[in-house]
Amino acid sequence: MSSKENKWGAEAILQRGKWLEYQVLRKIRIPKTYRIEQIDNNLRRSRTISESKLLVASRDAGVKTPFIFDIDLETATITMEYIEGQLVKDLLNSSGNFEDKIHYISLMGRNVGKLHSKDIIHGDLTTSNVLIENQELVFIDFGLGKFSKAVEDKAVDILLIKKCFTSTHTDHEKEYFIAFQKGYKETMSDAKTIFRRAMKVEARARHLKEEQTAKDYLLSV
Repeated sequence: MSSKENKWGAEAILQRGKWLEYQVLRKIRIPKTYRIEQIDNNLRRSRTISESKLLVASRDAGVKTPFIFDIDLETATITMEYIEGQLVKDLLNSSGNFEDKIHYISLMGRNVGKLHSKDIIHGDLTTSNVLIENQELVFIDFGLGKFSKAVEDKAVDILLIKKCFTSTHTDHEKEYFIAFQKGYKETMSDAKTIFRRAMKVEARARHLKEEQTAKDYLLSV
């Protein structure tokens, strides 16, 4: 992405630029005209504050995230370090060494375990939100994240990455999820409880989906 290009997301614009002599990425939460202005302003500010706290707390937990240079609450903008790295998604989809891929997935699991042990929920845990820079992983985009002690919230994070392997990295989805779990157990003491809850949440979601499918069928006949 060049300095003149913007990347538009559902919630924000990602804009590359400079801050003093540093290459930065500005995450600008755009106003939503369908919301009452005051509510929209408060919501964008609170989400900007929340994401900033999550980024800082993650670094304190030993998980690398972009360094924050500036926060502007008036424009709901976070100015952060620009990471020049490769997405884990792109590594897994490449013809690269399989052992390297397993290594980084295991490392990803260890990092998520560190986050969860400090009650940090990523909220959008996919291989598109983790970068490889100088053989280290950098976690990005905590826009849907939160702080939570709830086992279920941590279980949902696990299900998100499992779903990512199933939908995006189908050739080795089983091997990747096993490697992720092994890494996670190294840093998350309560890993078994989280995995058990993830199984229950997945089964519940499957049951609800089957119920809805049956209702849709009955309505169509």
